[in-house]
Amino acid sequence: MDEHGMSERQTIGGRYVLERRLAGGGMGTIWVALDPKLQRRVALKLMASHAAPAPLARQQFEWEAQAIARLQNPHVIQVHDCDLSGDTPYIVMELLEGEDLEALLMRRERLSLAMVDRLLTETARALTAAHAAGVIHRDLKPANLYLARTASGELVKVLDFGLALLMSGGTAQPHPEESMAGTPRYMSPEQLRGIEPRLDHRCDLWALSVVAYRALTGQHPFSLEALRQMRLGNVPPPPPAPSSLVPELGKEVDAFFARALDPEPSRRFQSAHELASAFTARVDAGRPSRPAKILVVDDEPDVVVLMEQSFRKQIRRSVYQFLFASDGEEALEALRQHPDIQVVLCDINMPRMDGLTFLSRIGEVSTLTRVIIVSAYGDMNNIRTAMNRGAYDFITKPIDFPDLEATLAKTLKHVRELRSTARYTEENGLLRMFVPGGVLERLPPLLQGSDALAGERVEGTVAFIDVDAFTPVLHQELPDESLRRLNANFEAIVPELLARGGTVDKFVGDAVMAVFRGPGHVDRAQEACLSIRKQLSVLATRGGERAPYAHGVCMGLDTGVLVSGSIGAKASGRLDFTVLGDVVNTAARLAALAAKGQVLVSARVREASREPFEYAPVEAQATTFALVRREGDTNVAPDDPTPYVDVEPARGEGSRPSR
Repeated sequence: MDEHGMSERQTIGGRYVLERRLAGGGMGTIWVALDPKLQRRVALKLMASHAAPAPLARQQFEWEAQAIARLQNPHVIQVHDCDLSGDTPYIVMELLEGEDLEALLMRRERLSLAMVDRLLTETARALTAAHAAGVIHRDLKPANLYLARTASGELVKVLDFGLALLMSGGTAQPHPEESMAGTPRYMSPEQLRGIEPRLDHRCDLWALSVVAYRALTGQHPFSLEALRQMRLGNVPPPPPAPSSLVPELGKEVDAFFARALDPEPSRRFQSAHELASAFTARVDAGRPSRPAKILVVDDEPDVVVLMEQSFRKQIRRSVYQFLFASDGEEALEALRQHPDIQVVLCDINMPRMDGLTFLSRIGEVSTLTRVIIVSAYGDMNNIRTAMNRGAYDFITKPIDFPDLEATLAKTLKHVRELRSTARYTEENGLLRMFVPGGVLERLPPLLQGSDALAGERVEGTVAFIDVDAFTPVLHQELPDESLRRLNANFEAIVPELLARGGTVDKFVGDAVMAVFRGPGHVDRAQEACLSIRKQLSVLATRGGERAPYAHGVCMGLDTGVLVSGSIGAKASGRLDFTVLGDVVNTAARLAALAAKGQVLVSARVREASREPFEYAPVEAQATTFALVRREGDTNVAPDDPTPYVDVEPARGEGSRPSR
């Protein structure tokens, strides 16, 4: 029985109960399914029965699961589970609510600059994560960009990695789909020509630029004849300037697309972040005066004339820009089209969707817009309901316009502060990627003038974790590929450290230095190292000899008194916060002595351990021991050169100098 004849309530994988069919294609169908174990609904992609016997189809299905599994990003659909070995392979993904961009464009034809700016920014975040993990999507198009409604507002999610290329060792691994893959309208010239060995992440940037062009103009940039010329290797005529189709877009937007859609990859934007930042900068440059955007939601026929007359001076001076909607449903759509709307003036009694319902729904689209209820129904019950649903203020009709203007000014000030705080929070999240947490915790008092980064003596354990034999890679591979290979190891190492309470002090070349403090720091550091060894061993086995994890790691541990504080040249504006002392030096030396897969610890670590670990003496190093495993663990790590070896998951951190 194929998927069309599959009955509802059928159980897949002994766990997932099919409820209803969402979509279907040549490879299979997507169902809404219930996961009774976790009591949640999921999206289950089920391979079509007519495709399942074909090895190529099964391999392509597996390829998609592997591609998504490499990524952990809020703008990429997440995989919860999969089974590719049974008669009917399936992938279990998060269930999204909303619509894809293709459906939105079919309904609205064109989108605003502000909405396309947000679309590009969020999609670029997904592509940045994908490209860093060595994943090239290859089929980016409006149907694969989903506008998902979440508790924190609307998010763009990238879907369908079924045609993705997985990069390894600087080249794309052969994809099970042998013919030219992708959607021609969105394929780059090099992709259309089928030059797969030369294909890189820039084909995704081309596709995203085509998506943006279509979203802004309602048209595809290249005709079918131009695509045919690109397929033949000829240079097509440039696409029409967007401002020739939509004059208000301006020359800055034209300049962006002239570069983004250059047939020569080296002349385009070179990263997703660069592309999105350039678009934002050009949009901002093209609108030097930006009035506060206010949405008025009211079904009274004279409301447009009333607002424009009452605020004509402010409109003329570009202080305010008013948009209008006749009910809550139109208002939600306006907010999606104009995410830069700051304040909504909303009536209560309206057809289709009233103001109080709109208040409960606005969070699906925007969490940084504030609503002022303007209604003749100013009884206490309505006021309390409105305020409980998130209204910022309540004004009764007939409107006192001086009071409304004062309320608008107050609300706009609040929204600007709110958006500024959100921007700073995002920037601080980026800052935390580059600055140790201990420094950030000490910054506020430091900025107030205290000597918060003064030195102190602390008890701790230092771990150095060095990626083995990595230096030759720097000479053999392109810089992007060698860094991607190194970072793949760090992506596996760092979570094991953090999970056990360790702190990443710094990355030193191809090594990580981590510090453990607090109760049980010696044991947590050892457990972290054992867990890292096990994790990398499993990943290496799955990925084969060309996987970045095949390098293995060499680890060293020491414990004792450390000096913690800031070092550097304060007068020149360069400081680092770190730990110093013999413990650091010993841990680094032990990592340098360790063989691939080995965890060398000092006698101090062995003596300070409270949990039962097994150690093996190291010849010619009387005070050095190889950490073998936790007692009771019977597994053996295949790449550890010590007599009996393995790794256990635990709680920790680590790093060390380059080999």
